[in-house]
Amino acid sequence: MTTQAWISLGACAGLLALAGLALVRVGRSPMGLPLAVLCIALSTWNFADFALEHAGGPGWRLIATCATLMSVPTALHFILAFVGERRRLAVVMYATYAVFGVLALLSLGGLGSPHLADEVDSRGFSLMVLVLSAPLLLGSFGLLTWHLRRELRSTERARTGLLLTGLALLVTLLGTDVVALLGQDVPRLGGLGTLLGLPAIAVVALRLRLFGQELSNVHAMYALLLSLVGVLSYLTVFRVFAARHGALVVGTAAITLALLAITRRGVIAFTAQRERLEQMVTLGRFSAQMAHDLKNPIAALKGAAQYLQVEHARGRPWDDKGEFLELLLEQVERLDRVVSTYQRLGRVEPLLAPLDVNHLVTSVLSLQGFAGSPGVELRRELAEDLPRCAGDWDLLATALENLVRNALEAMPRGGVLTVRTRTEDSGVVLSVEDTGEGMNARTRERAFDDFYTTKTTGSGLGLAYVRRVVEAHGGRVALTSHEGRGTTVTLRLPASATRVP
Repeated sequence: MTTQAWISLGACAGLLALAGLALVRVGRSPMGLPLAVLCIALSTWNFADFALEHAGGPGWRLIATCATLMSVPTALHFILAFVGERRRLAVVMYATYAVFGVLALLSLGGLGSPHLADEVDSRGFSLMVLVLSAPLLLGSFGLLTWHLRRELRSTERARTGLLLTGLALLVTLLGTDVVALLGQDVPRLGGLGTLLGLPAIAVVALRLRLFGQELSNVHAMYALLLSLVGVLSYLTVFRVFAARHGALVVGTAAITLALLAITRRGVIAFTAQRERLEQMVTLGRFSAQMAHDLKNPIAALKGAAQYLQVEHARGRPWDDKGEFLELLLEQVERLDRVVSTYQRLGRVEPLLAPLDVNHLVTSVLSLQGFAGSPGVELRRELAEDLPRCAGDWDLLATALENLVRNALEAMPRGGVLTVRTRTEDSGVVLSVEDTGEGMNARTRERAFDDFYTTKTTGSGLGLAYVRRVVEAHGGRVALTSHEGRGTTVTLRLPASATRVP
């Protein structure tokens, strides 16, 4: 085999290994799926290039073209997820998938239509692909450069710089193959580009916590072993069926399906384990809070009942013990309120009543125990003459407690926590601002997603719960954050007609 064929085969193995690592994080990171699909598309292109060198045949060229086309939208998707702009630019992303998906289907259609194959292999088709992909890729690299300039933390800057370098090598050298198809006399360096760009992306994924955590060496070894088995299987098929193109296609397709099935099984097992851990963490936090809320009334009930039992055993009358009977009744009613509150917490069904937001803030902050947070300065900036809201005290108090707790946890070395209220557009605005660690672009984009958390002991339900509570009141919630400069969460609630006296 030629050097070009060996380079393509080596790049194919590395890309399959990285795709396996990315598949492990599908569902846990928005970058997992696009990176996995990008690696699969590029490994398909490298394998088709190897097959073209080793066995020939126009079909492999069409498969390589299809893989090249699908690498453009997946690269855009991955970069948008990395810089935290995936949702804001979703229309551009989906439009790119649609356009390049149609072109990729046309390429595959050339396998059964010689006329369509000639069109796909034509200079005009290659020129159209270049014209469509160039502005998208340039814009993507512009977003990465902008992200690099605005980030303050050295780890994120190193992550972005390495990723920018790896993708630049990959795209630039892969573009030589497209230029060669246009009839220009340039060396085809696409395989070398993927081989050179791969290590930079792998370092970002493995050691710079691209997916929010450092992937273990076990994952890396498993993915590498699986990719090597796949590549050796491909080589065996090519050696046995070198002259039979139909058997080559069937054999390589079967190996690919087997690799995907094995990877899928591993991913499902890993994901199921993570989901069980998340459910246990969530259940633990919920149970701990419920136990705390039930402990006091149960203790009061027990004390009053034991006292009355002792009095009864001594033969003393209960005529002067009416306050204990009232205490028993009060605590039973309190337990009933706690149970009803937790039922409403699960369903997020507010019982609306006129509510003074300033009084709510004062009440919540007085129960936080700031003595346990050394170095944190509390500031209250509460607007006077604030309109009343139609709200549920328990739900909004729990939401505010979540925000204050998050702010305190974001300032382990101290800082300033500011809670503000103000009137805006005939509504009430409540904001919680900290001067803590802040969030990067990817965390900001997913902050309100269910079960998303960057804490090792977190359930990922705090901000998601806050959003549901505010929306159940007909309001809106917004978040602004910058790494190293803190976070502000703003709740906008509609005001009722009555004013606070």
